[in-house]
Amino acid sequence: MTKETITLQYPFTHQGEEYTEITIRRPKMRDMKKAQKHKDDMEKSIHMMADLAEVTPAVIEELDTEDFKAVSDKVGEFMGVSGDQTP
Repeated sequence: MTKETITLQYPFTHQGEEYTEITIRRPKMRDMKKAQKHKDDMEKSIHMMADLAEVTPAVIEELDTEDFKAVSDKVGEFMGVSGDQTP
């Protein structure tokens, strides 16, 4: 399974764990289906990223907006769309 690691421009600590990078795997259709359960696009993105990174949504919510965009762009790249179109 293909995985990509994004080095965070703005590392952070959440619940005692330091995050300097986020590693995500390629999404599967089950991930897309699961994300569709959320009505809000931002919630869809947060939950999908959390699933792909195998972290809680709270960790994704702690990302700086620049890092959030970098992770979103990588998810979009995996899916063949721009980050702006990522669910």
